[in-house]
Amino acid sequence: MPIKGHSDIRRIPRVGKIHLGTRQTSQRSGHEYPVACDHFVVKADDSTSEAAANAFRSVYGDQPREITVAFASDDPEEFFPQYLSSYKGGDGRFELFCKGDGERARRANGQGGYLDIPCLYQECEFYKTKKCKELGRLQFFLPEVPGIGVWQIDSTSYHSAVNLNSAIDMVRALTGGRIKMIPLKLQLIPKVVNPDGQAKTVYVLDLRLEDVRLVDFIEKVPLLGASLSPSVEPISSEEMPEDLYVDDNLVEDPGPSSKSTDTQDDGGTIGAFIGAETKKNRTGAMVALVKVTTEQGELVEAITDEAPIVGDLQVFQSGMTVRYKTVPSKRFANRLELLSIVPA
Repeated sequence: MPIKGHSDIRRIPRVGKIHLGTRQTSQRSGHEYPVACDHFVVKADDSTSEAAANAFRSVYGDQPREITVAFASDDPEEFFPQYLSSYKGGDGRFELFCKGDGERARRANGQGGYLDIPCLYQECEFYKTKKCKELGRLQFFLPEVPGIGVWQIDSTSYHSAVNLNSAIDMVRALTGGRIKMIPLKLQLIPKVVNPDGQAKTVYVLDLRLEDVRLVDFIEKVPLLGASLSPSVEPISSEEMPEDLYVDDNLVEDPGPSSKSTDTQDDGGTIGAFIGAETKKNRTGAMVALVKVTTEQGELVEAITDEAPIVGDLQVFQSGMTVRYKTVPSKRFANRLELLSIVPA
């Protein structure tokens, strides 16, 4: 008899990763940087054994642009999770700094945990400086490759995400929600883009169902798959795709010296407005307790009884980027005093 939540759990192991580029070293600076490829790259490393890499190459060779894949689940959230992510670290050791969905985020608090904060997405300073990226992680079987387990591809490409999401939705629409164990062609295809007003060709992921008539497809779908559906081994958020991030993309570890009681420059500190609580003090004046989060994810609470500041708080909305100044208060014991707060 299985123990509920223990011995009834089934996991499909990951056997390897497929990369979309390589890392090269600059002769001028000595720094490593990623270079995109026009083919899939499989190499023996920490995520892929030599045996798995050899098994892949025995079927597809060294530079394939098309592979046959099949998903282990009907739920795209399981086999293609997508989220905003930023990392910190160095020397081969990395740590997830922030993970969000465009509305809410979990950011490292510097004490081994995470703080739930509003996700400012494209208005976030980390996103603007390319330290936060849209990351998609595709997991699948390779039916033609020896070995049982899933393979993984990481991508930060907007066009790849659009292609994959569109194809996944199309197949599931044709089958009433089914996509599990249906053989599909995953390809790297050229696409002309104009990121800076100048046309250039990039290679993006595309998912296709080829050489199948619609009537054959409809007849075969009910026969595919099995009732037993073990889940794919969860992807560790701490695992940074090394061919997609470089040192310049990493968040600098602020360390313990980044506490909000530190001195601030004349321009103030950038943060995200969380909310404010107001009440009257003994003299009848309004006092506000204002909550913001720093860019490092630390929650800051500051108090003020300055009427202009209290009155202006009604224009702020949760998640709004602000610039604020605080100092240790001499009037409110063990509190920070809010000197100013304005939209950034």
